Amino acid sequence: MVKIKVGKKSNSIIKLNIEGHAGFADKGKDIVCASISSIAIGLLNSIDILDNQSCKIICSDNRINVEVIDHNDDIIQIILQVGIIQLQTVEEVYPNYLKIEFTEV
Repeated sequence: MVKIKVGKKSNSIIKLNIEGHAGFADKGKDIVCASISSIAIGLLNSIDILDNQSCKIICSDNRINVEVIDHNDDIIQIILQVGIIQLQTVEEVYPNYLKIEFTEV
């Protein structure tokens, strides 16, 4: 299962952690993992191209961590919100393979 943790402070997203494997199908045939990966990479590319000074990003095998440095940055908030909405759509269709948890920090 892929686990996503979203840390919020008031209405601002300040952390996003994605880790794990969906386990929907064999490697190379897992449409859930491919969907999540595509959304996550698109989100990271958007941050890098549009506003790469407002976040600290760490990517490793099976894990992506995004720490928002400037949580008042509207561009970053919109990028993260759009990405989370897309991930929630995958979660609605495949709830046994993706879990998103929101916490107030």
